[in-house]
Amino acid sequence: MIAVNIITCLSSHIVQELLNTINSFRDRHGASAENAQLNDLRSRNDDLTQENAVLRRELSKNQAKTETTTPQYGQGATLSQQSEKNSNASSSINVHHPSSTAEPSSDQMEVETERNTDDNAALRVEVAQYRDRHAQLIERYRKLNEELKRKRIKSFEDLAKHDQQALKTLIELAKLTEPLPMEGNNIGLFGLTSTGKSTMLNTLIGKTVAETGAGETTTTITPHKGSKFILWDIPGRNDEVSYFSMEYISFFKGLTRRLILIGSTVKENSSLMRLLDELGLKYTIVFNKFDLVKDAEQSKVKSKIESETKELGLKGVEKIYFVSAEIPDMFEDWKTMVNHLVGL
Repeated sequence: MIAVNIITCLSSHIVQELLNTINSFRDRHGASAENAQLNDLRSRNDDLTQENAVLRRELSKNQAKTETTTPQYGQGATLSQQSEKNSNASSSINVHHPSSTAEPSSDQMEVETERNTDDNAALRVEVAQYRDRHAQLIERYRKLNEELKRKRIKSFEDLAKHDQQALKTLIELAKLTEPLPMEGNNIGLFGLTSTGKSTMLNTLIGKTVAETGAGETTTTITPHKGSKFILWDIPGRNDEVSYFSMEYISFFKGLTRRLILIGSTVKENSSLMRLLDELGLKYTIVFNKFDLVKDAEQSKVKSKIESETKELGLKGVEKIYFVSAEIPDMFEDWKTMVNHLVGL
């Protein structure tokens, strides 16, 4: 017998809903953006209604036994079975396993269904309230993005080099942007396709949640729940202007930690690091695939990465780790990095 509590999912779904407004505010105006958002919410509500029907049928079929289930909800939101008590994950669905003598009545099942419907209504209200509160700020971001597109600026480094006035505007808007409230220990994972981001994600979570060896498979920010943290897989982007929105910056500011994977040089993602510097955010550089570096060259490579960090004047670097997500036990930095992520 299972009983599903959707209330704890609200925070994670709100994060995803708010991030879904990025394209609508950048490419549309007024009613069309609102309609797209409402249509998405209606679709999610329909999905939840269908899920409720499935759950109720399963409750009826399994009156004499208790099943152990790991449900999933939402694209990429994989859920572990039972996390540690101090894991307060915003994307989890709590699954309770009462004894076979504690059979729920039809009235109790009806209450669960009504609660799920109420939760969807609460989600829509909260998203609408958030957008209303920040409508003016979102509009200023949209106008800035249009200007940057017109000038063909594609990265933060381009912006800093070619348009100081627009840079000043972006920094001003970023300071006005509130961090997105997020429950639990939320870690953003950044990295280009060649850095082994999917392998890193799978190893940290402890199971396969992302495809490997297939190029960039993630097109949207996707949460994956581990026992002590939630990893947010952030797609590599050739066009960093996409990050210059209230939703993205609010999300970046709300993260607990930010991991930036590199494959050979700090310079491959230095533009993103400079953006985080301007936002006053800390981040950790992770040199992945260090097992591919010859033993005799490893000290030289470490010195090179540390020198590049100083030469570029990066201000927000907390730590630099040299690891192999493919063979995590190969380097001591792996254990140190994991302890850092969980706050030990």
